[in-house]
Amino acid sequence: MDNKVGWRLGKTLDGRYEMLSVLGIGGMAVVYKAFDHKQKRNVAIKVLRDDVAMDGDSRRRFRTEYQAVGKLSHPNIRAVYDVVSTGDTEYIVMEYVDGINLKQYLKKKGSLSWRETLHFSTQIAKALSHAHSKGIIHMDIKPQNIILSKDGTAKVADFGIAQLEEAEQDGSAEEAVGSIHYISPEQARGEAVDARSDIYSLGVVMYEMLTGQLPFDGETVSEVAMKHFTVIPDAPTAINPDIPPELEEIALKAMQPDPNDRYSTADEMLADLEDFRKGQTASVGRAVQRALAENVPPMRDEVHVISRNVPRISTAGELSREGYVRRRARERRISNLLGFGLVLVFILGLFGFVWNYWLGDIFSDAERTDVPNFIGSMAGEITSDEAMTSLFNFTIVYKADSTYEEGVITAQEPAAGTSRMIVSEGISVQLTVSSGIQLVEVPDLINHPYTEAQVQLQTLGLEVEIVLEESSSITENYVISTSPEAGASVASGDTVTLTVSAGPSVSYATVPDLVGMTKTEALLALQQEGLVCSEADITYVSSSASESGYVIWQNYTSGTQVVSGTAVYIQVGTGPSATATPAPTETPAVVVAESDDTGSAPEAVEDGAA
Repeated sequence: MDNKVGWRLGKTLDGRYEMLSVLGIGGMAVVYKAFDHKQKRNVAIKVLRDDVAMDGDSRRRFRTEYQAVGKLSHPNIRAVYDVVSTGDTEYIVMEYVDGINLKQYLKKKGSLSWRETLHFSTQIAKALSHAHSKGIIHMDIKPQNIILSKDGTAKVADFGIAQLEEAEQDGSAEEAVGSIHYISPEQARGEAVDARSDIYSLGVVMYEMLTGQLPFDGETVSEVAMKHFTVIPDAPTAINPDIPPELEEIALKAMQPDPNDRYSTADEMLADLEDFRKGQTASVGRAVQRALAENVPPMRDEVHVISRNVPRISTAGELSREGYVRRRARERRISNLLGFGLVLVFILGLFGFVWNYWLGDIFSDAERTDVPNFIGSMAGEITSDEAMTSLFNFTIVYKADSTYEEGVITAQEPAAGTSRMIVSEGISVQLTVSSGIQLVEVPDLINHPYTEAQVQLQTLGLEVEIVLEESSSITENYVISTSPEAGASVASGDTVTLTVSAGPSVSYATVPDLVGMTKTEALLALQQEGLVCSEADITYVSSSASESGYVIWQNYTSGTQVVSGTAVYIQVGTGPSATATPAPTETPAVVVAESDDTGSAPEAVEDGAA
C-alpha cells in the first residue's frame, strides 16, 4: 500500500476515530474504515489526500461535497454524521455500509435480471429525487458510486463534484466533469447542466444493468465523449431479448441526447418505474387467476345443461357419511400417535445429548488428576514416558530461547496444578520447547519501507521496535538505520530497533488577524507568515458599504498555530447589492474659469470635469 495513504492506519483522529483500513482511493480523497469510540460504531471517513491538500481546486470540490451532503437525509443516500476541519486536515465522517458497489456486483454477475434492475433503479431515482429537491445535482452517477448493502439497499455516494443549483453557472465549463462512460452530452460538451444530466447517467446505468455492457465505448476518452451525442446505442432487447419492452423504453427515454426529450424530473421517471412494477404485478396476478380458473370446478349458481345421452356417473367407491367420519377419526388418531412418537424421540435424543455432555459429569464420580509441572524437563523424556502418554495428549511447539538449552520445556498449557478429568483420548497439554540459540544476520534495511523491514525481521524470528526520527534526506516511513547494524549476528528472539523517518521537521505559523484589512494587505500578511491564499481561496460576498474591499471573515481565527504552507480562506466584502437609481434631472453647475494673461475669453467648464 502507498505509504502516503497507509500512514494513518492504526492512528486515531481527534482522539475519537480509530483508522482501521482503506476502503477506497480516489483522485482527490481517501476513504478509510474507522471505529467511532464515542458512538461505538464503524464509520467511513473521507480525508483529502495529502498530495492534493494544497490544491485550491481540490479543496473547493471537497468543500462542495460536504456542503451538498450536509443538506441531504435519505435512506438511499449515504448518511453524513460530521464534517471536521482541524489545522490542515479536513475530513467527512459518513455512514459505513457493509457491502460492495454496483460495479463490483455487475462484474460478478455480468448482467442483472429486469427485477434487480428495477429494484436498484427505483432506489437510485428516489435518491436523485431527494437531492434535486434540495437543489443538488450529483453530476457523477455511475455504478462505482452506488453502494449495495447486504440487505439489498442501494445508497448513492460521492458528491465530490456535485453542483449546487443556486451556485453561479457561466454556461461553459472549462472541463467536463464526471466519468466519461456515464456522462451526459451537455457535460461532455462543457455546457451548463441541470437535474436532467443525472437522469441521463441513471439511464446509462440501467442500460448496463440490463445488458451487462456499456452503450458507448471507445479507445480514447474523446471518442467515447463524442458517441454520447453522435451515436444511437443498440436497443437493450437486441442484446437480451428477455428484457421487458416497457423497461427498455424507460432506460432509452432517460438516455435521450437532447435534455428536452428526457424525463424532466426524477419523480417523473420514478412514476414510470412504479407503473411498470405495478403492471408486472398485475400481469402475474392475472396469470395466476387463469391457471386457477382452469382447475377450479364451476360455482353452484352456474347453469350447466347435461345431454340426456350421457351415461350416469357411477357412485361405486364413494363413502357414506358414516364411513367418511370413521375414516377421518382413524386418520386423526394415526396423526396424533405419529406426532407424539416424534416428540418422544426428540426428547429422548435431547436427554441423551445433555447427559453425555453435561449431566453425566455432574452425577457420576469422574476420575480427575492434576496436571504436573513439565517446565524445565526434557521434552523427549516426557513424551517417551508411557505413564505420561497414557494420561496426556501432548502437542509440541518449538521456540528459539537463549535462556534454555535445546529440547527443554519452557512453558505449558494448562498450567501446572490445574485439575482435569481423565478422558480416554488423553488430557490435551501444549508444551513449548526451546530450539536453542539460533543466530541470524541482521539484513540491510536502510532506505526500505518500514513495513517491509518489519515483516522481514519477524520472518527471521526477531522482535521489532520502531523509533521515529525527523529526516530531510530519507523519505518518510523509510528506514534510516537499524540497531544492531546490518550484518551483525543476533539470537533469534532478540529485538532489533528500526529508526524510521518521520519526514522533514514541520514548521508552524501563526495565523494573523485579517479582518479589517484590504485584500492586498491580507495576502501580504499571510505571505510574511509563510501561509497561502490563492484567488480560489477567496470568496466575494455582498456587505455594508464600509466593508467594501475589506476582509470580513477568515476560516482560522487569529493566533491559531497551523503548518507552514497551509491555505487560509477569506471572504472579501463587495459592498451592498447594486440597486437602480434614477437619472439626475438637475442641470450640472457651470463654473466660469478665470481669463488667462492673453486676454482670451473665459471657457465654460462643467463642474467635476478634469
